[in-house]
Amino acid sequence: MADTGKGRGRSLALLQALKKSQMMDSPSQSESQSPESTPEQSTAPSTIASATPSTSGVSIGGRGRAAALMLAKMQQKPGSTTPAIFVPPSSTSAPTAGTGRGFKLLQNLQASQKASSQVASSQVTSSAQSDIKDLTEKMSETSVSAQTSSVAKNKYFREVKDTPPVVKKGETGVPIEVTCNYIYLNFKENIVFEYEVKFEPDQDYKHLRFKLLNEHIEYFKEKTFDGTTLYVPHELPDAVRNLVSTNPYDQSKVNVSIIFRRTRRLSEMIHIYNVMFKCIMKDLKLIRFGRQHYNEHAAIQIPQHKLEVWPGYVTAVDEYEGGLMLTLDSTHRVLRTQTVLSLIKEVVQTEGANWKRKMTDILIGASVMTTYNKKLFRVDTIDDKMSPRSTFEKTEKGETIQISFIDYYKKNYGIEIMDWDQPLLISRDTKRMPGSDTPTDFMICLIPELCQLTGLTDDQRSNFRLMKDVATYTRITPNQRHAAFKKYIESVMKNETAKSRLAGWGLSIAPETVNLTARTLPPETLYFGDNVRVPGKPNAEWNSEVTKHSVMQAVDIMRWVLLFTQRDKQVAMDFLSTLKRNCRPMGIMVSDAELVPLANDRTDTYVLALKKCITSSVQLVVAICSTKRDDRYAAIKKVCCADNPVPSQVINARTLMNTNKIRSITQKILLQLNCKLGGTLWSISIPFKSAMIVGIDSYHDPSRRNRSVCSFVASYNQSMTLWYSKVIFQEKGQEIVDGLKCCLVDALTHYLRSNGQLPDRIIIYRDGVGDGQLKLLQQYEIPQMKICFTILGSNYQPTLTYVVVQKRINTRIFLKSRDGYDNPNPGTVVDHCITRRDWYDFLIVSQKVTQGTVTPTHYVVVYDDSGITPDQCQRLTYKMCHLYYNWPGTVRVPAPCQYAHKLSYLVGQCVHAQPSDVLVDKLFFL
Repeated sequence: MADTGKGRGRSLALLQALKKSQMMDSPSQSESQSPESTPEQSTAPSTIASATPSTSGVSIGGRGRAAALMLAKMQQKPGSTTPAIFVPPSSTSAPTAGTGRGFKLLQNLQASQKASSQVASSQVTSSAQSDIKDLTEKMSETSVSAQTSSVAKNKYFREVKDTPPVVKKGETGVPIEVTCNYIYLNFKENIVFEYEVKFEPDQDYKHLRFKLLNEHIEYFKEKTFDGTTLYVPHELPDAVRNLVSTNPYDQSKVNVSIIFRRTRRLSEMIHIYNVMFKCIMKDLKLIRFGRQHYNEHAAIQIPQHKLEVWPGYVTAVDEYEGGLMLTLDSTHRVLRTQTVLSLIKEVVQTEGANWKRKMTDILIGASVMTTYNKKLFRVDTIDDKMSPRSTFEKTEKGETIQISFIDYYKKNYGIEIMDWDQPLLISRDTKRMPGSDTPTDFMICLIPELCQLTGLTDDQRSNFRLMKDVATYTRITPNQRHAAFKKYIESVMKNETAKSRLAGWGLSIAPETVNLTARTLPPETLYFGDNVRVPGKPNAEWNSEVTKHSVMQAVDIMRWVLLFTQRDKQVAMDFLSTLKRNCRPMGIMVSDAELVPLANDRTDTYVLALKKCITSSVQLVVAICSTKRDDRYAAIKKVCCADNPVPSQVINARTLMNTNKIRSITQKILLQLNCKLGGTLWSISIPFKSAMIVGIDSYHDPSRRNRSVCSFVASYNQSMTLWYSKVIFQEKGQEIVDGLKCCLVDALTHYLRSNGQLPDRIIIYRDGVGDGQLKLLQQYEIPQMKICFTILGSNYQPTLTYVVVQKRINTRIFLKSRDGYDNPNPGTVVDHCITRRDWYDFLIVSQKVTQGTVTPTHYVVVYDDSGITPDQCQRLTYKMCHLYYNWPGTVRVPAPCQYAHKLSYLVGQCVHAQPSDVLVDKLFFL
């Protein structure tokens, strides 16, 4: 939640208070308007920056400046103008931060309102002053010096509104019967008793509070306790209100007071359900990793690859449009049976003195599991100066002692560490300790001998045989997945502990998953060059058509360079001849390339050759590499994207050695080259004449060594086939919206330059936003981005539709068929029952899956002032899934989102620099 004392929270609080005061001021202002007051009204926005001398000692910048610009726009009267750039006033006094800055800004605004209106009611004035006072008090409440309440700061419940759920249903498409991985939760009683628990003397550590309360477990057989607030399904007798517990560490007596607060509806207590199902997972003997729970006793061994697969479940309870439901999905965790110590010994044998550098590349950012307590840790560094012989401080019976890791594990876990000279793994974590306002950094030392590797390395992922063997167990069919749901429900109902846990709260789960009616949208017609029209297919693929017909817009390759090593000369010649034979049917002309043979395949050899051969007249560079090496690929891309900008293509020679597949591979490469040069392959019917569609995605370096990258891709033609792209590097603590505003202004400027006019509507698909950020996006980021429109003209006000795209969800949809359950066809839409209660959202299955179970994509329409219907929004979203030129079929997310993902990954993984402006209007990142 935004802090109203600083940053974006201050701007939000300022806006809310101003809107309230403005609404109260408007009647008196409208009554007092006169011809004489018109000139003053037209200059009102400037008054913010040049208020009276008594209040002008504040320099407004950052988010406050953006907020002031928005406020100025809100205060503007008809016929007045708003400055495109807000200029802060010059001042000799120091800038004021925190609550004073917002307070001064409000004072300045009140002064401008007084100057622009001749008659002001005393009642309105006192109300406005009250708003300032209330705002200041709210800001001060969030400061460090504010008094802390005995009630927990982060409440584990949320209010369930009495308002009806948001219902936005479409009608287009063929109705089909489906089921999903949602299960209804039923409850007999709808009352929960809430108590506040106080300890005398006060206990700072939460785990100690749990121990003290659990000494009287006979009174709280069914409970939820967060350290301060206690929830029970029944009223406690008076005898339980005052208890005495014994501190297990110093044997002192602690008085426990249980004070009744209120009764709540059970349907409000979403957190209780989630905690309850975590406990049920423990009852079923499942091990928790993150939010998932796995069954180690059902582990599947893959000995030939030193791997094992743990099956498991992920659960979540929430209130949806159709009521309170449990989301249940089957999941798998791949673990390596090899310990970290055995891996270190292997690397020492192969690498010798360079073992630490190699192990750093392998382990940094990786997750390991401790075998003694089955917990996951992220490795941040390797400390070869420490060993199990090293000691650390530990408190025992009130005294601080030094204990070695060898003795610690023997005493606490009964484990004998065999290798006493192994280095230690370091995992860093940050936690907020009880009674402290600042987070505390922790350094967790791990013993490699007791750590098991998890997940797969890049080398393992590139091993086709390994991935095929793993997929046998992880990519389960819809029938297998639905059978896992049935098995889970049966396990809960047969487990007496789990059954009594549910019954204690008056709960029960439905025996079947939720059935509902979905819709399948009609297939989209594709348009190729020479006015060729191809009807859409139910599977939404056009692999054969894309090479059979001419491309929509071809760019002839007249001057290009081909780099290759001497040993790959024959591969390069075969590639050239195949390219020449297959380019004409696709409508692309390819001239002879400038051949640049290289003496070896070293990275610096490629870099020097590229810098020498790239000139202003070269259209394209193609480099054939003998082997797949990430460092060489990154070096080539950095030269071609940033240093000497030119569209480039890197090809692994092995992919061209298969004579049976060289024709199809070359055709796909040619299509990629056409896109990178600014051409288009196909198009679909777009209903809007003047619109810009934007995709936003981000890339976060898993090792945390590099900056995060956010990419912005926007269309700039009517058919949505030409794309403008920008990249933002996000520093730690920097607001991403500041860079996105600049990107939007640049994209609109490019659209104006290309079309002679600005778009009437803007549709933004934003990827990488979680549920907890939706409100923040709605209240802060969207108003900030709307400010950009005024920079391009005071009268420019296009409609805006802001859609959040969520790929990593647990929802599954199954089509009912004769054989049980199948994956639904592309274009299947679900917009009711299992959608969010308080948001306008829908789910679309947009791609065909041949293995495993398809996962739909979740779309949340956070903001829309365009008036488009749910049908139009859903169909447009599905249409955009057809325009990703790297795949001859539909993709899981709209094309601009997928383009943004490719761009941010390329820059974050390889380039690490801003791509050149020469390439911004081309799909150079495919």
